[in-house]
Amino acid sequence: MSWDELDVDRVEQIIRQISGKNIDQTKKLVNPSVIKGSGVLFLWAPSKKALVKVNRGIRIYVVSYEMDEKDRILVYDGYNLLAIHPDDIEEIGFN
Repeated sequence: MSWDELDVDRVEQIIRQISGKNIDQTKKLVNPSVIKGSGVLFLWAPSKKALVKVNRGIRIYVVSYEMDEKDRILVYDGYNLLAIHPDDIEEIGFN
């Protein structure tokens, strides 16, 4: 299975960005992305080993660009780590 070893520094930076606390100014910020479309989508949550219902259009952060066997990348939505196909997300950057 992919994602056995995650970049801990990247995950910590994402969590700091979301919470707005203790942001490390020496590290590059992680660009936010959004799930394309409208409605709901069921995505695999590897940590829960279950499908999770997610609304499209929410802000997410890419944790790992490494693809699994189903060509999905790992993202974080503020609550769950989710596996999603890269074609379903769009990088929005900072406003």
